[in-house]
Amino acid sequence: MRRASFITAASALLSIALAAPAHAEEKLAQSAGLIRVVGEGQVLRSPDLAVICLTVLRQASEANQAVSASTEATRKLIASLASSGIDGDDIQSADFQITPRFDFTPRPDGTLPSSTIAGYDARNTLLVRVRKVSEVGNVLDIALKNGVNEGGSVDFVVDDVARAVDEARKIAVAAATKSAGSIAQASGLKLGPIVAIEDQPAATVFPYASPEVRMRSASMDGGVPVVSGKNVVTARVAVSYLAAR
Repeated sequence: MRRASFITAASALLSIALAAPAHAEEKLAQSAGLIRVVGEGQVLRSPDLAVICLTVLRQASEANQAVSASTEATRKLIASLASSGIDGDDIQSADFQITPRFDFTPRPDGTLPSSTIAGYDARNTLLVRVRKVSEVGNVLDIALKNGVNEGGSVDFVVDDVARAVDEARKIAVAAATKSAGSIAQASGLKLGPIVAIEDQPAATVFPYASPEVRMRSASMDGGVPVVSGKNVVTARVAVSYLAAR
């Protein structure tokens, strides 16, 4: 009895499973198929945060001497940054390295140089977040005057990038709809509803600076000249539409 009930239930499930694809096939049979397009949207945003990478390098004949000199210079740099208005939470240690420096000077007799350790390099790297991008040039100037002698890369970012990505996605969907409508019209079809939508791989953010911004930056007085420009936030979506004859 239980075996018969199990077979009946299995048959019912099979019937439902077969009915669903049949319904989908019937719906597709009434249409000409699918139109799949990829839409792209871009928005320009002024960066409201800068992240600067600063490195203090000190060299000495002994490792502990190099580390001591690098530590002293780094403390002086941190104090100078704090005095300029940088919050303590916006200064972060990013890397610390001690590396031997070898003497590869060729010997007078022409033989290969030995791998003798000539000294040590101690590097202390900080990441500094500058929340007023207009102050980046001044911060770099302060850093250079207070021990930084390596690095100095600057990344301008949009703090609330998620909102910018959402805007870019809306533009991307609108662009996809326009493209699909154009394809349908050219094919003599009627554009139907959206049946699938997919967010394409990671939205991208990259810098953009107009010539006008570059000119303004080049004419600025005081500090290191820096161009913040604008960031371009890009999003892509793949959208599938039903197309009717």
